[in-house]
This record gives sequence, structure tokens and C-alpha cells, in this order.
Amino acid sequence: MSISELAGRLAGWPRRLLALCCLLLAAVAALGAHRPAPVRPGDPVVVAARDLAAGAQLSAGDVRLKPWPVDLRPVGALTRIGEAVGHRVAGPVRAGEALTTTRLVGAGLTLGLPPGLRAVPVQVSGAGLVQAGDSIDLLVADPPDASGAGPPVAHVLAEAARVLAVTSAPTTDPAGGPASLDIVVAVDRAIALKIAAAAGRTVVATLRDPP
Repeated sequence: MSISELAGRLAGWPRRLLALCCLLLAAVAALGAHRPAPVRPGDPVVVAARDLAAGAQLSAGDVRLKPWPVDLRPVGALTRIGEAVGHRVAGPVRAGEALTTTRLVGAGLTLGLPPGLRAVPVQVSGAGLVQAGDSIDLLVADPPDASGAGPPVAHVLAEAARVLAVTSAPTTDPAGGPASLDIVVAVDRAIALKIAAAAGRTVVATLRDPP
């Protein structure tokens, strides 16, 4: 092989070497892009120590502290046991679930409500059916006819009311009537006045189809 032929063959090596280096750099960049970012450790948050029923009042034995990654911490997560003890949960809670201000009965229930809506407590018949987050209609029986001759009449008290919380366990009527439940619903001012006027009468909650 002549010197000129050898020089011609070697002349292409710098370009090939540069191309190979570019391919290697692209492969390394691709691997780095698919590698999950490291999860940063965080401070402990309050979690449920066991499954909790809606309306359960929290004691120190119902909750515990658990380290929670900063990047995955829920908004409004509680960080001290004392922030939870004595409060009631607004709905069922699974063991290990982080407790937040919106999961407890209190001012946090109204966070995010559209303007004009307010939280109103009401006792309903329909225990076992209603849970936090449900959309329900409220029906109320009218006062009995003075003559006692007419059949009982009921009317719609509220339509598509959103259940914000269940604040008590079902209570059985000693007289054998249906079990009742204390709940909190989101309604406007006009409906809130109707609910207040129906105090002392049986209010029935019926579930609506999901929106």
C-alpha cells in the first residue's frame, strides 16, 4: 500500500470518531431523560393509623406520624398529631392515608366552594347510602293536614346538594324508624333557609347519578 493510499484511508477517521462521540453523548442523554428524578425525603405528616369511618372523632391512637416525600405531600397535610386529635373526619379514611385540612370537619370543608355556596348541617334519613362527595336530593315531609284526612305530602327541599362531610355515625330511631345521619351539605342561602325551616321534620336524602 502506498503512502498516499494510507493517508487517504486515515483522513476519514477524525470524522468517524466525531460521529461516534456524538452518538454516545445522545445515548447518555436519552438514558438520563428516562431515569426518574430522585424523590426528596421530607418531614413527617399525620396519617390514619387504621381504617376510619366517616364522622369518627379522632383520638391519639387513631393517627400517627409518617415520613412523606416533599414532592408527593398533599396540599394542606397535617404535620402535628395535635392538629388532628379531637376533630371528626369528613368521610371514610383508609389506614396510611395522609390527613389534610379538607378531610376534617371544620373550616377547611369550605375551601374551593363556588361563591354563594355555604356549608349547612342537616340530619337526614338514608343512613348507609350517603358519603362525602355524593350529590343528593333532600326531600321533606310537609306538616300533616289539620283535618288528618289527606295523605302525607312531601316536596323537594334541595336538588343536587353536594355532601361535604358525614359528621356522625348512623343513629337508629328507638321507635323503629329509619336510621338518621348528620351530614354537611353545600347549598346557597335560599336553600339554607329552607333547611333551617324544616328543622324537626324528617328529611330524606336520595342519591343522584354522578355528574
